[in-house]
Amino acid sequence: MTKLVFHHDHLHLPPASDGLLPVQIYGLSGKGRGDISYIGNQVIDKVRRLGVQLPSQVMDFLTIALAVTAADTFVKRTDTEDGWTRRFSVHLPLHEPTRWLPLKKDLERALHFLSGDMWDFEFIEGGYPPPAPYHQKDRFKLIRLRDLDCVSLFSGGLDSAIGAIDLLEKGRAPLLVSHAYKGDKTHQDRISQVLKGQYSRFEINADPHLCSGKTDITMRTRSLNFLAFAAAGAFAVQAVSQQRTVDLFVPENGFISLNAPLTPRRIGTLSTRTTHPYFIESIQSLFDAVGIACRIINPYQFKTKGQMAADCQNRKLLERVVANTVSCSHWKRSNQQCGICVPCIIRRAAILAAGISEKTDYSFNTITGVLSEAVRRDDLQALRIAIKQKATRNPGPWIVDSGPLPAATFDEYKNVFLDGLSEVEAFLRAERSL
Repeated sequence: MTKLVFHHDHLHLPPASDGLLPVQIYGLSGKGRGDISYIGNQVIDKVRRLGVQLPSQVMDFLTIALAVTAADTFVKRTDTEDGWTRRFSVHLPLHEPTRWLPLKKDLERALHFLSGDMWDFEFIEGGYPPPAPYHQKDRFKLIRLRDLDCVSLFSGGLDSAIGAIDLLEKGRAPLLVSHAYKGDKTHQDRISQVLKGQYSRFEINADPHLCSGKTDITMRTRSLNFLAFAAAGAFAVQAVSQQRTVDLFVPENGFISLNAPLTPRRIGTLSTRTTHPYFIESIQSLFDAVGIACRIINPYQFKTKGQMAADCQNRKLLERVVANTVSCSHWKRSNQQCGICVPCIIRRAAILAAGISEKTDYSFNTITGVLSEAVRRDDLQALRIAIKQKATRNPGPWIVDSGPLPAATFDEYKNVFLDGLSEVEAFLRAERSL
């Protein structure tokens, strides 16, 4: 088990030792120590630019999310006994811990589902308080919130671009919330520059730094940070608009959201659950319990990526921005989308299904030759196997392998999964790779 001790004041952090990692959250004042890792160095400044003071429950959820990201990033899965499951003991001060103590087990269960790890939180007094907001007279550039009515996640991917376009075409006025990692921001900026309608942007970076050694790259908990940033933005929109609750849109196609394991060996390590309906429902329950007044909605839960693209409310605008969107899970390695990972193949299948002309330059513009490359063909092979099983395998138990689903809409989940596989099948046949 790894114990992670957090505090915003480095003087409250113990020295690092085997199995104990001190992490300073929201600051760099202990930089000279050498044994301290950091996260959230720029977060307070960004939050203050919202121009409103967050309530303690929103601030504490942000603190929890950053602590989870630190643990997920700083502790390598390869160092564990089974090469995957980590055990975390998280010692974390909150501004109002009594609000979260009754929900500790619910949070730990949600995170276990999300990351596959074992989590144990110790919430104590002394957490970072909600910071005083900046004001226009302070000469800081504030996030424009007037006349906004909702929040939408804006990653720079194809789904989030469609989500933003559709909201604006419907007359909504979203705050587009971005996890602005280096590289992602460039794509987010290019897309946002051509959007038409009333919107504003809130960009923020968790910015984790490990004191020494390599970090883990699986990032299974990345959506928790996204939702925490969005919750902060949603409260700011609510405070200005005086709405009772704010819609928080998570634009993700239903096929990827379910992410049912394509083959039996992908149940654990290769099936992410970042927007799985069960996880989203778990976070919504936590929001309701602590009084975070936003409603998490995935408007595309029962649409494939191709159906999202085909039904986009401004097709011409989508065709303009599609080349600036990024779907690849490996693109940062070479600053180019590979074209052959599962997200890339689903993207290419969707663009074909929607009849959109794409000018994206992939590392592999054609995929026929990938089958002969043992190192690169795994994702393609998994999709080929899943497509062959589609005609004979019961889709109900198949989709439940990725997590529990509500009975009332179970048939719709099955349909979007099968439709998603059919889109990929059509693409692979067009590529002569099936």
